[in-house]
Amino acid sequence: MNLFGTGNAEKKRQPNVAGISNSLGIDLGTLNTVIAKPSGDKFDLYQIPSVVAVKKEDATSVLAVGEEAKLMLGRTPEDIIALRPLKKGVIESVAQAQALLVKAMEIGIKKGESVGRIVIGIPGDASEVEKQAAEKIGLKAGADYVLVISEGLAAAIGAGLPIAEPDGTMVVDIGAGSTDLVVISLGGITDIETVRYGGDDIDNNIVDIVKEKYNVGIGIHDAEAAKIKVGMIHCSEDLEILTTEVIGKSAETNRPKKIIIDSVLVADAAEPVMKQIIDGLNLVLERLSPELITGVFNNSVAVGGSSQLRGLRERICDELSVPVTISEDPMTVVAKGAAIVAAEPRALEPEVRLKAMK
Repeated sequence: MNLFGTGNAEKKRQPNVAGISNSLGIDLGTLNTVIAKPSGDKFDLYQIPSVVAVKKEDATSVLAVGEEAKLMLGRTPEDIIALRPLKKGVIESVAQAQALLVKAMEIGIKKGESVGRIVIGIPGDASEVEKQAAEKIGLKAGADYVLVISEGLAAAIGAGLPIAEPDGTMVVDIGAGSTDLVVISLGGITDIETVRYGGDDIDNNIVDIVKEKYNVGIGIHDAEAAKIKVGMIHCSEDLEILTTEVIGKSAETNRPKKIIIDSVLVADAAEPVMKQIIDGLNLVLERLSPELITGVFNNSVAVGGSSQLRGLRERICDELSVPVTISEDPMTVVAKGAAIVAAEPRALEPEVRLKAMK
């Protein structure tokens, strides 16, 4: 298998992932946790919300994980709390993150089977302490071996970018809690900028704008659903304005009230986040050597949930003259890339990376 891509991000590789049995790639995200298990030349893919429900008096006492816990957000009785173990891509609760990983491994591996090796994708600017914490959580959760790698590098591998080539490639990974801007050459990261803004910030901004504009409170899940349905980014293109109806709580009457959210409102909510991402990309391009600029121009891809917002590609090209490709499977490329590495234990060792370019 050519782990390091073919030079065309549009062409999807179908890796022969017959490496270590029962290996998993896990994208431990702020909003969702995605699990990829190699299966022949494809992947078995699973996704669960990154939510854990615990007892209020004992945050280590886990009551529910994933979809069941997500349904409790904002609806729990006084003695139960539903929360996210990760914030801005950073693990805030080791016990709850461990419960999330246990659930992920239970989903990915058949009952009674052992987990040979898992590779976890985390934000590129994570500290050594955070990386070690993720490794320990994976081992405590039951894996035989755990490797932690940058989400950006995993995304590049999962998207089929030619990361072993010396010309350079770039990944714009817009997650829920943070955005990784990663330049890769010769199979390794040459530069990275992490912006601690992402899809969650857009959702929160939608809630704030609706409250200010209509004096109506809406739930964060309604804001996220509206973003997905009608969302766009301000750009030079004349994009269609879509609308969706949301029911919220009127601050004046305390009664339900229907409001209309349109694409412009979502674009306004996304604008502060986009400005942060553009600023981060400007820093990366400022540091970029002339030798890598052609590769970045020809091989840049955007992944992550919010990369699907209409106008994102045009906005980046407007501001930076970089023609970014939007991944066909933006929600799963990190987990897929991590799974490929999990199935090929030596894939990221320097001698293997350099051999791949010959």
